[in-house]
Amino acid sequence: MVFLKILPLLIPLLIFLLPIIFRTYLKSAFIKKDKKRNELMVICSNCGTYAHESLIIKKNGISFCSKECAKT
Repeated sequence: MVFLKILPLLIPLLIFLLPIIFRTYLKSAFIKKDKKRNELMVICSNCGTYAHESLIIKKNGISFCSKECAKT
């Protein structure tokens, strides 16, 4: 009997919380992990130019700013 008295109070609460929980779950499930990448600038080992971490080409553990620098 107590549950029937509390039920009218729980329904609005569930209606309010369920979309928030569902939206949070969807955001966490579909957010790409690449967005959490650092915004570091890395220096090219050949020419000394600074390039963003996402643009760096690594060859044998050495960082280069472009394919031309990586060839030499």
